[in-house]
Amino acid sequence: ASSSAGKAVGGLFCGEKGMGERMGALLLLGLLVILPVVEGVEVCRVADLSLVTQTGEFFLAVTFLGMGVTTIIFVLMMLKAASEKRKFYLVTCYCCGIATFAYYAMLSGQGWLISPSCRQLFYVRYLDWFFTTPLLLVDLALIAGADWTYVAAVVGGDMMMIFGGYMASISSGHIKWLWFAISLLIFAPIVYTVLVTFKTLVERSHPAVGELYNKMSWLLVATWACYPVVFIFSEGTSDWSPNFEVMIYGVLDLLAKAVFGFILLLSHEALDRATNPPRFASIAGGTASAYGTQMSEQKPVESYI
Repeated sequence: ASSSAGKAVGGLFCGEKGMGERMGALLLLGLLVILPVVEGVEVCRVADLSLVTQTGEFFLAVTFLGMGVTTIIFVLMMLKAASEKRKFYLVTCYCCGIATFAYYAMLSGQGWLISPSCRQLFYVRYLDWFFTTPLLLVDLALIAGADWTYVAAVVGGDMMMIFGGYMASISSGHIKWLWFAISLLIFAPIVYTVLVTFKTLVERSHPAVGELYNKMSWLLVATWACYPVVFIFSEGTSDWSPNFEVMIYGVLDLLAKAVFGFILLLSHEALDRATNPPRFASIAGGTASAYGTQMSEQKPVESYI
């Protein structure tokens, strides 16, 4: 078969053939070179492909518009915010902005591949999560006033978790579920940090800050806990269609980013308390106030005359 194909190719180049036939010969020659290399590799048939249809594209469009409008609103809010509170707005704007770019790529038919299970996989979604999920953790750390050593540790763990999830999505068999298990193992200490370590720091703050942190932390943990479930039934077992997968991921992303951001940026009293914590008297301050008590503002000398 190879020799006859080679003769056919040679005849096409030596004879008076058109450009289309010569391009066909090039394609045939390329297949002859590649096929021995990929021998034994399973190739998905077109009939077996599971792709996103117009229904899925509709949900992608809705999520893209939701993220885009939210990003614009957050930017306008940031322009009117006090300078000491703009760090919260910047982090949240970047989070929703990156998600907007990712959903535009998916809506445009970019950033996807065919997984080993013959399923359309939007790898750009994992690129989105690799950058946005650490930003969500940074928001929580800023509210809690956490040390940047803890922030770096939890952000690094989060990036490892997303990388493990991506490797699980492009793998098959027991390797897929091993990567998935590794990702879940890393997810556990992240949840502990959010619900225990950071919360301990918040308990020392104003009650408004604690109330805000409780809302945001539980919203984040609840939504993030749903992502592995979606993975199991979509990218894992393929029980859910790509359209349903796109819809569920879109809802979760809007909750974890847009709703999360609105709860944060509309809590003005809590942000004021978080950015302007009360000052306390020092041990060697030489004042009548006991250590740990809030210092009152000093009045000018003229007020006592």
